[in-house]
Amino acid sequence: MARRRRRLKIVEDASRDLISELPVEVKDRILEYLPTRDAARTALLSRQWNDVWLQHERLAFDSEFVQNFQQSQDDEGRTLVNIINNILFSRAVPVKKFTLHIDTAYDPSPSPQQSDIDRLCLFLSSNGVEELNLSLYSNQEPDYQLPFCLLSCKTIKKLIVEGPFIDLPVNACGIFSNVTSLEFLHVEFKRGVNGIASSISIPKLEKLALEHCRGINKFEISPPKLEILSVINCMGDVVESRWLAPHLKAIKTLWLCGYSLKCMNVSMFSTAINLRVLKLYELDFGCRRQLIVSMVLLQKCPNLCELRIMAHKLGWKDDMTMNDAALRLLEDRNSCLYSQELHMLNTIKIEAFSHQSALEMLFMKTLLLKSPALERVVIVKSWRMNASEVRKIQRKLECFPRASPNAQIVCTGNDYARMSKDWMDTHGIRLVE
Repeated sequence: MARRRRRLKIVEDASRDLISELPVEVKDRILEYLPTRDAARTALLSRQWNDVWLQHERLAFDSEFVQNFQQSQDDEGRTLVNIINNILFSRAVPVKKFTLHIDTAYDPSPSPQQSDIDRLCLFLSSNGVEELNLSLYSNQEPDYQLPFCLLSCKTIKKLIVEGPFIDLPVNACGIFSNVTSLEFLHVEFKRGVNGIASSISIPKLEKLALEHCRGINKFEISPPKLEILSVINCMGDVVESRWLAPHLKAIKTLWLCGYSLKCMNVSMFSTAINLRVLKLYELDFGCRRQLIVSMVLLQKCPNLCELRIMAHKLGWKDDMTMNDAALRLLEDRNSCLYSQELHMLNTIKIEAFSHQSALEMLFMKTLLLKSPALERVVIVKSWRMNASEVRKIQRKLECFPRASPNAQIVCTGNDYARMSKDWMDTHGIRLVE
């Protein structure tokens, strides 16, 4: 009898569902690391897992989810919108973090209508969503419009929008009232009503990123707590200096691209007293205008600690035909770069560095002369340079006179995309640290 009881106990132990007995918090954590498609399937395991799934606060209908939907055959003829609505509207608790990526250009199924997006966003904004990542690309005209309910939603703290246009109201009171982090990619800002547009006060905004956007001069904001600002490749129109100038007083990190620098009126720049980190993306050392503006920016940042530059990828022809005017500018001891020292600058990093560019070398020579607190200089070589050329550059840089006796020069790497990857990785909002 005792042997039989032991045998029964062994069978019971072998058949126990240990995973289902995990604490609810652990199960929810497991769902967090699963794709939405797999997380939804856990509801079939048991009633306990179904309850955890219905109370899961994070949903991601990303490109992987959409791709799996396209590859599967749905005998019931359900659309992507039907599936998303069924999952979203069955929640037992509010969805705090929501991701949706739709690109109708590569989706053979019926495209979601604007009314579908409006309904989804209204549900999210009315049910406590805090983090929203919305990527909508349409092959139809007109493109998707970001619903106003998201602009006025009081629970959203982090918002990433890619694709749709935003129709900004003239009376912008209450827009993004609790948002701390905003990122817009391939977004066009419009003013749907003629009249005097008021500046948008975003009282809690700390991070703002604009990439490949149009009409950003219409997005007039006055965020008193803004610390990080990135404006990259906004080629739809010129980034006006009057738009950027007010933000220079408060921000701590600024990321600009060479194209934006080329179009700015530097006379409107105020002293960026709080700026600690300046990052310049695709700076063209052969462009006199970009060099002038970047020099003025340096002089406007008395407390700058870190300077990072990703040089514009020059062709062989560009390397051999340097802009003589830009070269004379750097050689001119009366130019703005020589007017004062960069007392706080301790780190310089330049990527895609080219040994063919005399302007880059002269630029580095000037920085070494004007930076008494400099500790570290990192040069990431251009993709076409070999190891011997890297050593040659390092020896040449080490021969330049330095204001700081502690400045160390390091030449490394072969990855032109490193800084670009940094941009992608640190934007979650993909913003710089």
